[in-house]
Amino acid sequence: MKFIHVSDTHLGFSAYRTLCTDPGPYKGLNQREVDTYRSFERFVDDAIELRPDVILHSGDLFDSIRPSNRTLGFAMEQFLRLSKEGIPIVIIAGNHSMPRIRETGSVFRLFDHIEGVHCIYRGGYEKVRIGDMTIHGLPYAEGEEYLTRLDSISPADSRYNVMMLHTGVASLKAFQNSSTNDQVIEDSHLQKNIDYVALGHYHGCQKILDNAYYSGSTERFSFSEARQDKGYLVIDLDKGTKEFVSLPARKMIDLPYIDALHLDAESLINEIENSIPDNIDGAIVRMTVNRVLSSVRNSINAKKIKEQFSTAAHFELRIVSSQDKMSVQSTSAVFGHIEDEFISFVNARPIENIDKQRIKELGLGYLKKEAGQSD
Repeated sequence: MKFIHVSDTHLGFSAYRTLCTDPGPYKGLNQREVDTYRSFERFVDDAIELRPDVILHSGDLFDSIRPSNRTLGFAMEQFLRLSKEGIPIVIIAGNHSMPRIRETGSVFRLFDHIEGVHCIYRGGYEKVRIGDMTIHGLPYAEGEEYLTRLDSISPADSRYNVMMLHTGVASLKAFQNSSTNDQVIEDSHLQKNIDYVALGHYHGCQKILDNAYYSGSTERFSFSEARQDKGYLVIDLDKGTKEFVSLPARKMIDLPYIDALHLDAESLINEIENSIPDNIDGAIVRMTVNRVLSSVRNSINAKKIKEQFSTAAHFELRIVSSQDKMSVQSTSAVFGHIEDEFISFVNARPIENIDKQRIKELGLGYLKKEAGQSD
């Protein structure tokens, strides 16, 4: 019994203002959105070649509860490719896909009629039988009810039993002392009499127990993931093997901090220039300059610095004054970073029954207006 474990594809994610310039159907779209499509398309290519018995997607197929028509159309095309090849896929809803109001409904209903596509999104524990395997799926939820449903899962009368969860695990450092409302479970909830637990929510490939793994995401979505390989796991339960397969992902480079406390303007510019790596083509790059004296900061031509990163897909420069407690980005002014932070904030929030694109347009308009008044 061979299957693929994939997760956190976040189709439709967008960030920054860089547009795809490659000729073809993606030209003119947000480059980060295109990145999510390409990584998933490459994954489907691999799956068709590998021909697993089933694909398990452990949550956050989409980046939002209400993906765009373009994103839905793309997902439909990829699922039809798998269906045509006779490769079933089981998907559970992650936190980016679960509406907080049940009456809102779910986009996963659109895929219920596609042969071989099994979506678990109604909130409860469901079982799917594929050949000799029973898949026990539990979509994302919060609170004690989730733990009650989790503890109710027990092996079925089949050769193999696999559990699919989208949750944090307390033993993983990323979820320790978390200030968010993430659902986090103890390792003891990962039942040892289950052959495999396919976890989603953490974006790095990570072993939790001998039978429990995060496959990680298929693309990089934040600088905390800059050094993570992206891809999926191929599991062979008969042979007892687990293989991580990498997928191409957008390079993210978080450059080392520059301490500018004892640097004048000329020395700081030289330090910045000497810090530019050779491999920034197409990458998302962030540079942070700490403890800049006010007199020096006023002498910095941020636009000129940015020009030296012109081959990057996106460049973010953060300049922190010596008296500042938090960083801001400086481009031609401090405005660029605020724009990107606002877009990222909206993208990360599950906003129901409201057009996210309209929120972005209105918000950016207000920010530009405010920036103009403060010049």
